[in-house]
Amino acid sequence: MKKHLAIKTLLLIFLCLSTLSMANASSFVVGRIYMKNGSVIECTEKDRIKLPKRSGDAVFLRNAYRKNEVKERFKADQIDSIIARHPATPEHVHKFVPSESLGWLWIYFETPCICVGVYSAKGYGIGTNGGILILRRQRLLFHSKTAYCLKKAGDDDFVAVGKASGKANNTFREKVAEYVSDDPKMADAILNSKTRRDKTLLMLENYKPGE
Repeated sequence: MKKHLAIKTLLLIFLCLSTLSMANASSFVVGRIYMKNGSVIECTEKDRIKLPKRSGDAVFLRNAYRKNEVKERFKADQIDSIIARHPATPEHVHKFVPSESLGWLWIYFETPCICVGVYSAKGYGIGTNGGILILRRQRLLFHSKTAYCLKKAGDDDFVAVGKASGKANNTFREKVAEYVSDDPKMADAILNSKTRRDKTLLMLENYKPGE
């Protein structure tokens, strides 16, 4: 169990990237775009996907970086999910989904009962080691928005429960506990937890509504 938690925690890498070029470099990935109509757009070795941010389009580049490159754009409301990886690390796969109220989310983990996502206004990238990059800017008077988001099985959309950085505080724990109040034991465990936000949310892997 400890090893499992450690692996999950290592995947959640929050980086402050100061230049746009660095952000773009890790945002061009390979994978599949699953459409709501059932079709699948899949990368060949020559293709790339530009990971979307906010509520923007997903961009599929056929013959990427070549003279005959062709760009295809897909609206967020057309897409069910994007499954993506860095070309150098095919074993590390990440999922991204659109939220109608929030925008594009990276899926931290999901179970049959609940899905936990991360929203970043600056978008996402995948590093050469396969780790997820939550892109954000941090200045003296400005921090780009990031948030943890939850969605129960059967719900229509995600709900933001707090920023995706910093230590867990009572406000954060209370929001999470209220959202999973249909599992009283889990809600109580969340309220009494003393861990970081990412580890607090990992407790939801054992969330069982109605128990």
